Amino acid sequence: MAVAVVLVLLANLAFNPWFARWRSLALMAGYDQVYERDSVPHDAGVRAEMPLAGTGLYPRMITFNADSAMSAWLGSDVRFTVDFTFADFEPWRGYSAIFDPDDPLHGAYVGAYYVQGLGRELTDAEVTRVAEFDQRGFALPALGLGFAESQFDVLSSDAASVSFAGRDWTSYQAAVLTNCPEHTPDGFLASYLQFGTPPATDQQYPACRMAAQIDVTYLPAEDLTIGLYVMTTSEQETAALRDQVSLRTEIIQH
Repeated sequence: MAVAVVLVLLANLAFNPWFARWRSLALMAGYDQVYERDSVPHDAGVRAEMPLAGTGLYPRMITFNADSAMSAWLGSDVRFTVDFTFADFEPWRGYSAIFDPDDPLHGAYVGAYYVQGLGRELTDAEVTRVAEFDQRGFALPALGLGFAESQFDVLSSDAASVSFAGRDWTSYQAAVLTNCPEHTPDGFLASYLQFGTPPATDQQYPACRMAAQIDVTYLPAEDLTIGLYVMTTSEQETAALRDQVSLRTEIIQH
């Protein structure tokens, strides 16, 4: 009887859409440990600790490393890691609110970029290129939209100097036209283990106007650029998340 109960519980965790959030958290914990061991913040001994509690975001950062891809994109030999999170799951719903056009965190991402080895600070244009490649080269392809089919057009952009977390930063605020993630599944994608399986819709990666904010600082001793980013479909939501997450981030050095 005990074995039967365990098997039923495991089967539900593996397949039942009601358990999508717990399945995602369990799998992403293992995934993140693998990538974290080879990440820029791990090797540099510097990490941006971003608070997530009470924000409506998925409660853990997920790490992804892409040294060679970002080096090719920037035309310089660099190391690159992105830590990211997204909209959490509603209770007993089989997919993240990232797929829900009625949710304030529809299409939203929050996280940190780490670029090391450039020998200088990123230029304004390079900050934009890093954000573009994250969206078009990593985030959207994971959800089934190829690079050639995606878009990332900066409609407006402003920069200002700010100070927080004991450091000076350049804060970039931009309006961007890119693709939102909702789509009707056509087969299985590995990312559905992370985000859940999206509901069927008549929209296939529709163009969305997004409000993005990236706060960038440079640590010369480590030759490391850190960029804290927030992107949502609303200027108000982006500003609120920046206040809750980016501006309360601690830069931890080991």
